[in-house]
Amino acid sequence: MTSSTGRRGVMPSLSTLVTSPPPSSSSDPTRRLVPPGETVDLTTTVKRTVTSLPTPTIRTPRRDQSIDTLRGIAVIAMVAGHVVGSTADNGMTVADDSLWRHLYTLFADLRMPLFTALSGFVYALRPVSSKEAFPRFLLGKVRRLLVPLVTVGTVFMVTQALLPGANSNAPLSRWWTVYVVETAHFWFLQAVFVILIVVALIDLLGLDDRPVTSALWIAGTGLLSLTVTVYGFPFYVFSLDRAVELLPFFLVGRALCRHRSRREGDRPFFLVGRALCWFDGGTGRAGWVFLATAIVLFLARFADIFLDVDLTALQSGILGTLLGLSGIAALICFRQRLTWAPLARLGYFSFAIYLLHVFGVAGSRVALSALGVENEVAVFVTGLICGIALPVVFEVTLGRISWISWAFLGQRAYVPAKTRRSSI
Repeated sequence: MTSSTGRRGVMPSLSTLVTSPPPSSSSDPTRRLVPPGETVDLTTTVKRTVTSLPTPTIRTPRRDQSIDTLRGIAVIAMVAGHVVGSTADNGMTVADDSLWRHLYTLFADLRMPLFTALSGFVYALRPVSSKEAFPRFLLGKVRRLLVPLVTVGTVFMVTQALLPGANSNAPLSRWWTVYVVETAHFWFLQAVFVILIVVALIDLLGLDDRPVTSALWIAGTGLLSLTVTVYGFPFYVFSLDRAVELLPFFLVGRALCRHRSRREGDRPFFLVGRALCWFDGGTGRAGWVFLATAIVLFLARFADIFLDVDLTALQSGILGTLLGLSGIAALICFRQRLTWAPLARLGYFSFAIYLLHVFGVAGSRVALSALGVENEVAVFVTGLICGIALPVVFEVTLGRISWISWAFLGQRAYVPAKTRRSSI
């Protein structure tokens, strides 16, 4: 008598041909699948059975709309600032004492620091965790930041030199300077690349793995940033001065992501280490402290600009640094409450807008000038719309072509939202 255990212990090959059993009165439907006397290949049968099974639905995490919303806010502020221009010699060429210039200066402490902090927040989601991962990380950042610096930067320099009506009359022979020194808005690519390398090395060396060390890094780099802002920097190659200025804001975004509370992502522990963990306290008071601080400092900056408060360079630098740190911390803490789908959709295109907005802004300004339109509001609104719309159109059309997307945007080809792979 053969035991059932022994029979289970011997598994026949799936390629074994077996003869179907004779018909039975059993109600088992599988016995009627093969006519009597015929053979069946078990391998083929198993494959057909497996392929006929329903495909499970795989749910990938959706993009973080709160972060994309902040990206949308940042990119609108950035394009608006570039439409106005940083000085009376570029952009709309408005006077330094005009309302446009005052509004530009009012938000200068938050514009690029917010972009930088969001980069730090996203980096903290996928930090460099091992020496083996560093070369791949480095290659990815070269592809993402430096390739567009070369391609888009070259097109920009050539266009600026040849386009009639452009603000800058830089000679075409200096096209190569965009790769090595601060030029137009491309300095940000250089600065963020330097920051990413520095922070990755900090992580590899294990020099910042606790809230208190994050607080010390932010405080130390904040002082260094203030020093460079007020007194200058001896080296201006590859926007090293801008990298030093923006580093504390990157670290704030990184810390807000890395050390957020497990109970509620918007209650950070990191600010002054474990000594001030009472900020969490189940009430989320940290965000409100950041917000209140930012409002007070913003009003101080408003008074500085519109009421002609005479601040020294050091006082102005301290005000700007603290306003930037508290303001972006508040925005990140309250990001869930700020989430808005239209801004989040715009935020998805933030990198393309950053790279290419100048072509829409400058092109619209030149076109309006040729048409004799000089109304400042019309120039501003048209420049803002074109600066945002042209890069979006570029990405959803030419950006679908893989080599164009890699060459000019440093990323995979664009895919529609319904089929897009989720990523923050």
